[in-house]
Amino acid sequence: MHLGYVLREAFKGLGRNLTMTIAMIITTAISVGLVVAGILVTDMTKNTKEIYLERVEVMVQLDEDISANDPECTTPACADLKEELETNSEIDSVEYRNRQASYDRFVELFEDTDPVMVQETSPDALPAAFHVRLKDPTNTEALAAIADDPAVSEIVDQQEEVRGAASNLDSIRNATFILAAIMAIAAVFLIANMVQIAAFNRARETSIMRMVGASRWFTQAPFVLEAVLGAFIGVVLAGAGVLVGKKTVLDPSLENLYQSQLLAPINTGDIWVALPIVGLIALIFAGLTALVTMRAYVRK
Repeated sequence: MHLGYVLREAFKGLGRNLTMTIAMIITTAISVGLVVAGILVTDMTKNTKEIYLERVEVMVQLDEDISANDPECTTPACADLKEELETNSEIDSVEYRNRQASYDRFVELFEDTDPVMVQETSPDALPAAFHVRLKDPTNTEALAAIADDPAVSEIVDQQEEVRGAASNLDSIRNATFILAAIMAIAAVFLIANMVQIAAFNRARETSIMRMVGASRWFTQAPFVLEAVLGAFIGVVLAGAGVLVGKKTVLDPSLENLYQSQLLAPINTGDIWVALPIVGLIALIFAGLTALVTMRAYVRK
């Protein structure tokens, strides 16, 4: 097979079907970019969960009697409960906060973001509580034994908030993958149409080549390579778009969330890991689509 001829014809084909080629390149770029974005969001969700789980606590709120009358946790009801928590092998640490300490922490958290709520909340509104860190934050069975203790008013599992935040990120990821799938289907149809148009325009030339002994692979290779080249350009554009978008839009917009460790950052290295894999799959699909289309067209 004369590689020079195949390459020459492939590049000529891209120029002949310029409008179709541009449409295919753009569609491929969007599809690949969305798939890469979906992978990055998946990684960000996983890393964000890990950040939250490292800090997540279970708050064991105590009844009014302990909250009002036991600032040092010295009464039998409070002390026994604290000892039971501290001797549990599944619990990493236990911190007692009396009513005033709980209120001080509340003010610290919300005085800047919601000062009106802070002004309207009195110290008596917040109960004393044990702040418990579990060795396995996903397993709250360790607290099941104290759930019915008369001194316990309520057990608040912050992991529910983590699940809610993760669920929102998962929804974004799922929507991204759905859009990517739609664009991928559109790209497949565009590649098929582009190959058929190219084959129709060069039908006479291809027939002559077959008559003089050219193999099927030799006559079909330019069309397949044409599709792969178009897809490759789309992959390059997708990579450039994702990198530029991260640097100019995503990072500046999420910088405060990154610094506050409310979201795990997306690293440029993650893009360089995901892009070659997704790009290679896109090139293989483009080549296979062109090959199947050509064989179906020839049979007609």
